[in-house]
Amino acid sequence: MITSADLDTVLFDVIGTVVDEGGTMRAEVAAELEAAGLAGPGRAEALAVAWEERSWSRTASLAGGGPWVSTDEVNARALADVLAGGPAAALPAEAVRRLGLVGHRLRPWPDAAAALAALARRFTVVALSNGNLSMLASVSARGGLTWHAVLSAELVGARKPDPAVYRFALDRLALDPARTLMVAAHPWDLRAAAACGLRTAYIERAGEGRPEPSDSFDLSCPDLAALAAHLTSG
Repeated sequence: MITSADLDTVLFDVIGTVVDEGGTMRAEVAAELEAAGLAGPGRAEALAVAWEERSWSRTASLAGGGPWVSTDEVNARALADVLAGGPAAALPAEAVRRLGLVGHRLRPWPDAAAALAALARRFTVVALSNGNLSMLASVSARGGLTWHAVLSAELVGARKPDPAVYRFALDRLALDPARTLMVAAHPWDLRAAAACGLRTAYIERAGEGRPEPSDSFDLSCPDLAALAAHLTSG
């Protein structure tokens, strides 16, 4: 098991690992639809879940490559798909615009801010996310997230798990992959990072994916608080 002596830098996936994507998206869209009088609580929740599923589906379809599409654009297109043709299609333009930018209002998991701050006192702490830069700036400011650098796949024109994203971080920050830990709640992210020589830490987050029996990560923790406690002890 790796310890603090083995590392210089900790890279973090953000969406789903540091911030709660699903919970915020569902709450925001349901509240907007109810406020506009276009759906009652049950219907609003159903539309919110449909949007979340559509957004995830669109995101997954981008993993195989193709032109860069921002997370904001993915969310906006998913929203348009879900609202098209139904009563909620009458949602005011400003409400649609606001909901399309829901990624900017994602809230950190309760353990995230304190864990990042603790780790930042010992390591270089870096966000490495598929989220676009404007979104990452918003969630970091709103959530009080401590980073020494924020890197977006937008700067590469690709998305994780494309190896180009991990190599970009290693090259731009002059990192030794053997002394760099990639932290994520998504096993696919960690597999790709390991293939680029990085160390890996899996964080358990509800709804974000479970490891396969064949997966072997350097660390596995129930949350970021446990990760920080392990890496800052001693």
